[in-house]
Amino acid sequence: MQLILLEKVHNLGNLGDTVTVKSGYGRNFLLPRGKAIPATRENLAKFESERDQLQHQASERLAAAEARREAIDALEKVVFEVNVSPEGRLYGSISAREIAEKLTEMGYPIEKVEVDQPEGPIREVGEYTVGLILYADVITEVKVEVIEQQG
Repeated sequence: MQLILLEKVHNLGNLGDTVTVKSGYGRNFLLPRGKAIPATRENLAKFESERDQLQHQASERLAAAEARREAIDALEKVVFEVNVSPEGRLYGSISAREIAEKLTEMGYPIEKVEVDQPEGPIREVGEYTVGLILYADVITEVKVEVIEQQG
């Protein structure tokens, strides 16, 4: 599937690039989220006429993501106090959704899709480093500490 990118996409390309992707990735992720349009002559002409406006919007999103990264970098750690089994394992797990909700409660608005947990959800007490992909090239990490709930 040939697409024209309307914004920079992590590990794919920059604004205006024509890329070939698998149809599922294009149909289910890039097109619905407004990150790309099908590469047709009409869409290419339309993109060229709107290129300056799209580049301006992209630079504004990049500046906003940089500001969010600076604020998050100043954050020491995120602490989760949870019920734990006698073996030290959590009842349940801490996933990207819980991390995003906790950061948002703390005043750092984060979406679930921005949380990067390649090892999967947290299931044990301890200290972990979780990646945050705020924009295509704006990546940071946050320390997550999971402690046993007292009482």
